[in-house]
Amino acid sequence: MRHRSLLIGSLFVFSALLFSQCTKIKGTDIGAELLPIVDNIVTFDTTFDVITTTYVTPDSLMPRIGRDANGNAGQYILGHISNDPQFGKTTASIFFELLPPAFPYFFQNTADSLYLDSAVLCLRWTNTFGDTNAIQSINVHRISELIRVDTVYNTSKSVRYGELIGSKTFAPKILDDSIYTFRQTRVNQLRIQLNNSFARSLLAFDTSARSPYYNDTIFRDFFKGFALIPQTNGSSANALMSFAMSDTSTHLRIYYKYDKNGIRDTTYRDFRFNSLYPGAGVNNVKRVYNGSEASLHIGDKPRGDSLVYLQAAPGTYSLVQIPGLNEFKQKKGNVMVHLAKLSMEEVETPGRRPNLFGTPEFLYLEYLDTVKNAYSPLLSDAFLDGQFEPLYFGGLRKYVSDFNNNIYSTYNMNVTRYLQGIITRNNPNFKLKLFAPYALRYEDLLISFALNNLARGNIVLGGGSHSTKKMKFRVIYSKL
Repeated sequence: MRHRSLLIGSLFVFSALLFSQCTKIKGTDIGAELLPIVDNIVTFDTTFDVITTTYVTPDSLMPRIGRDANGNAGQYILGHISNDPQFGKTTASIFFELLPPAFPYFFQNTADSLYLDSAVLCLRWTNTFGDTNAIQSINVHRISELIRVDTVYNTSKSVRYGELIGSKTFAPKILDDSIYTFRQTRVNQLRIQLNNSFARSLLAFDTSARSPYYNDTIFRDFFKGFALIPQTNGSSANALMSFAMSDTSTHLRIYYKYDKNGIRDTTYRDFRFNSLYPGAGVNNVKRVYNGSEASLHIGDKPRGDSLVYLQAAPGTYSLVQIPGLNEFKQKKGNVMVHLAKLSMEEVETPGRRPNLFGTPEFLYLEYLDTVKNAYSPLLSDAFLDGQFEPLYFGGLRKYVSDFNNNIYSTYNMNVTRYLQGIITRNNPNFKLKLFAPYALRYEDLLISFALNNLARGNIVLGGGSHSTKKMKFRVIYSKL
């Protein structure tokens, strides 16, 4: 009897613990092995057709490039893609300030006792998207309009520039080389030597009230910053390069000599993007789809398209409609949704170049709220306590191979609670926006997070009417 009581007590405690743990499980936590058995009596498995249409991201929704809470600017991209058969051409330019570490600022001795060796513009390279062997040509100009450090610019912003002060032609593959300069080894750096007349102008002032080095306002009036402009005419360049702007290896380095105790000494000074006075920056990205595969699939198609052309921001997006859900709700009534999953797979097209242009690491889904006329997040499925949870939501790239060992990318998004809201709470069946964002920010919800690298990743997915790899919406549900 005692053993029986102990057993009953143990079972009660175990059941209580199990129940308490189960109440913490979100619908998106449930793995396939925990889903109820589909017996077509109580629990059913069905798939809905989707309608997909590709659009170009408008200027109003372009990524905005700013600084994070720690003051870091992240990565800017530079370069030219001249030949991507799927998505056309891309040109990325960088406009930015590099400032002295403090003001008033001074070099050793007086201005007429400084002797220039050289001035080198350096950017800390992180990665390259595209062909690392194709030659890039980058020109450096003086900016002719003021860019503001207290303003966040989007990637469609262009900046006026003038005087050419340097240039470099190179293959991106050299950027991971090491070089030895002035008793230092430099790695992963783009280095562009500037012309001597510009460099001498930086040494030609003292710290008087009329000098550019007296304060940051006067300095910005004297020199508004650098414009890095890829050359595109006749160019075979075919890559975008990423650079860490806030890294200490991103700087303007001025090498010069000065007289010290009767001996001429050699030294250098650095102007940086991050200092006591942070620099302003703009990263302009232009996409041109003319003549590409994507150009044939962009725009309104009432019955949708068999292909979806997604290019990482700033690029393209797709609107996904699932009209069958309305009829499903009317016929089935109130059901319990165990799983609602949007699945998609990369397809082969003539212009696919997987060895050069990889796919986005993440795809993301939000809905177009036609009541608010704004895009809104799928809070119940994608977020936990205000934090984005990709493990629950999905969207992370996975790979599959076919019989010929060709590798393709696949993505799945779990929107179980979103569908349950349509069924149970009569929420509208909105259009869903599918895209590969750089970063997301929902001002009214105080939610922001980053996903993909800027402009890195292209993919062609099977659309709702594709013959073999159609995008589909799968639902497992039970009658109540």
